[in-house]
Amino acid sequence: MTLTIEVRAQPGKVNELYQTLQALLPTMRKEKGCQACRVTRDVEDGELFFLSSEWDAQGSFEGYSRSGSGSALFGALDLLGESARFKTGSDESWQGIEALKRMRKAN
Repeated sequence: MTLTIEVRAQPGKVNELYQTLQALLPTMRKEKGCQACRVTRDVEDGELFFLSSEWDAQGSFEGYSRSGSGSALFGALDLLGESARFKTGSDESWQGIEALKRMRKAN
């Protein structure tokens, strides 16, 4: 499962958001089922970041999302992000981040 989260930084929080996302990568990489993850910044819109991750199964990401590191990720999105959305796979449409938060709370 490929998951991409797009987040726009709040005004004045660009560097803080970037540093926070980068700091979360080592822990995410150690999570069961995480095959790869990276943060990229849009070259034309420097306030827009993409967190891309690949998981062996949706359940692996769900487990991560409920962990302390997953909570830190969602906290950073809420605190430092002006807007966020996500998609799974390359052909899927973007969805509001609230749908991902609801999935996290399910089960």
